[in-house]
Amino acid sequence: MKRTYPNEIEHTEWMRRQNYFLEEQNKTLKKKLLESEEYINILVEKLKSFEKGKI
Repeated sequence: MKRTYPNEIEHTEWMRRQNYFLEEQNKTLKKKLLESEEYINILVEKLKSFEKGKI
């Protein structure tokens, strides 16, 4: 059985696809970072209120 390989693409097309992929990945990572920061802030506030109640 003969293997089929993807067609070669021009360098500019490859760069365009790579750029799109990286932009989408960047959006995802920014969203995850924001969610993580919000979660950390919630935990810090809970810890502060816990410490106030304990003293």
